[in-house]
Amino acid sequence: MRKALTAAALLGLGALLLSGCSGSDGDDGAKGPAASKAASKASQPAERSSQAAAPEQGFDGTWRPINDSPVETLKITGEKVVTTGELACPGSLEGVGTDKPRITLDCAKPDPARTKGTLKMKSDGSAVVIEWDGPEWGGMIDSLRRA
Repeated sequence: MRKALTAAALLGLGALLLSGCSGSDGDDGAKGPAASKAASKASQPAERSSQAAAPEQGFDGTWRPINDSPVETLKITGEKVVTTGELACPGSLEGVGTDKPRITLDCAKPDPARTKGTLKMKSDGSAVVIEWDGPEWGGMIDSLRRA
């Protein structure tokens, strides 16, 4: 008899605990995930606004390669381009705001692998890739991050 009462009490306690997790009228369970989704969404606009700020800058700024490159830095201001390092020279940027902005370097001692290329920016504005013109199979590729 004592075992039966203990078992019944444990079953009742278990049922009480389980019903407490799922909510008493069904709405509590819906409020929990909704509240956490709302909290999650509340933090997203701040993240998005900081990410959205980077693309608004466009290509302007100083960039450093993450691959082996003769370009130490690439500084873009509007349509003006300046590189430093082994390949230090001025240049220009055309087609900003189009699908295929083009960079042209005007070096005193040109690098045939890095004279003209197409820029592609990562969606969050943190990185840019230059696909340099080359043979029909493609040219050199430089990946750069904001400095």
